[in-house]
Amino acid sequence: MASDLHFEKLTLNDNVNIDVYEEALNFVFSSSDIRNIAISGAYGAGKSSVLASYKKKHSEKSFIHISLAHFEEEQSSDNSDKQTESVLEGKILNQLIHQLSPNDIPQTNFKIKKNIDKNQIKTITAITVLAFLCSLFIFKHDVWCTFVDRFAGWFGNALSVTKSPYALLLAGIVLIILSTVFIYNIIKMQKLKKFLKRITFQGNEIEIFENDDESFFDKYLNEVLYLFENSNVDAIVFEDMDRFEMNRIFERLREVNTLVNGQLEKREDKKVLRFLYLLRDDVFISKDRTKFFDYIVPIVPVLDATNSYDQFVLHLKKNNVYSKLDGKFLQGLSLYVDDMRLLKNICNEFLIYYNRINTTELDYNKMFALITYKNLFPRDYSDLQLGKGFVFSLFSQKSSFVEEEETVLKKLIQAKNEEIDYCKNEELEKIEELNIIQSDKQSKANRYYYSSEKEEYDKWYKYEYPKRKQAIENKTANKIETLKQELDELNTRIIKLQTCQLKDIITRDNIDNVFKIKSKNEIGEIKDYNEIKGSDYFPLLKYLIRNR
Repeated sequence: MASDLHFEKLTLNDNVNIDVYEEALNFVFSSSDIRNIAISGAYGAGKSSVLASYKKKHSEKSFIHISLAHFEEEQSSDNSDKQTESVLEGKILNQLIHQLSPNDIPQTNFKIKKNIDKNQIKTITAITVLAFLCSLFIFKHDVWCTFVDRFAGWFGNALSVTKSPYALLLAGIVLIILSTVFIYNIIKMQKLKKFLKRITFQGNEIEIFENDDESFFDKYLNEVLYLFENSNVDAIVFEDMDRFEMNRIFERLREVNTLVNGQLEKREDKKVLRFLYLLRDDVFISKDRTKFFDYIVPIVPVLDATNSYDQFVLHLKKNNVYSKLDGKFLQGLSLYVDDMRLLKNICNEFLIYYNRINTTELDYNKMFALITYKNLFPRDYSDLQLGKGFVFSLFSQKSSFVEEEETVLKKLIQAKNEEIDYCKNEELEKIEELNIIQSDKQSKANRYYYSSEKEEYDKWYKYEYPKRKQAIENKTANKIETLKQELDELNTRIIKLQTCQLKDIITRDNIDNVFKIKSKNEIGEIKDYNEIKGSDYFPLLKYLIRNR
């Protein structure tokens, strides 16, 4: 069975139809003045897949991706906002610098770990040893000559060549060349890395290769511009930055883009660096987004409430499990699912659970509902296993919901009994007779406007008259038996309350009150579960509980 399973990848798809998107992006890359581009759409709309498919078809273009999906933002004050913005900028640079070749950015002050070139180490070692031997030969030449005189025969004759002044001159030339190479590399490293900031001479500090008027911010900005300028790509893609609700970071990046392209325009190739932002449609709440971006590519969602049911059916039928589920329940559930990755993962997990727990007693609809809940609220699902959390509290308070519903039903039963009694005890047969009595009472009340008869009439007309009128109408329509049946139904509902499920207790009248629950732990802390109630998927959770 397992060999026939068809699981769905949650990764982006680089083989989607991008016909009109391709034309739009081609227009972007053909226009040198379009440099800040938004690819906008809802979460799960397919923004990354569109871009991945474009990259696959246009391998001649190079991209760097900066994704901050795992960055969690905490905002509590203006100070923390500034700190978060600084951290965010640092993470952008961190991802950028680790995607660039160290050879392309030799002047960066950031430390970059790279693989050690063994051949380079061997060369440096050989040069160092040769320089040391040349120095030793020059400064200890007399000692060397005495040492050579000890040898006789062909070996001594061969070594005697080194006693010549020409040998001493050659060693000096080699030493000068090696010293020149060494000093050149030291100066080069100093200019690129600035590993020597200052030296002290006779108690006085002397700065080396430093600009006195360069501030700390200038150093930082220059470093940023240097990295972006030497990225050597056509575009840098920023993903998931809209999750932080910090529009100022887009302003900073736009400034960087302007400065970087200003530098690139001075080069012979006049290369243009574009910034592509994968964003939600609502990242800017006003028309500011058309002012900020030079071009916006809107992505039509691949999944929404209109076609999510069809996608569920497609994925479930691939594995022959669609028939196990109630189509009406699945159709209702699909109205709330608007993310393709979420849909695929629900189907994947259901497939695994189905094949691991395949018993005749299993309610597959409930299992599908549980897996959907697990994907929407994983933390609350984990809390449920530990006997806590919103859903656990909801079911644990079922008895209080039963009591409240029982109180409501008892009031309805009391009202229904009164309605039946009025109907049985009413002597009048027609509404006209009741209206004659009402008219007589009203005339007396008007005659004694400030007397107690006026108050009695108002009370009678407000409470007694409607009940008697309803009783006459019920008698005329022979509704006593119907009223008794309704009374029996109410009594039956009270009896069933003690054994019914939570979903049967929830009605249109009490649904808001039921889902407003709070809980208190052992030390008296109140948990309001606002993070769940405020979720966009909270209506789906309510649907799952009410229907399964």
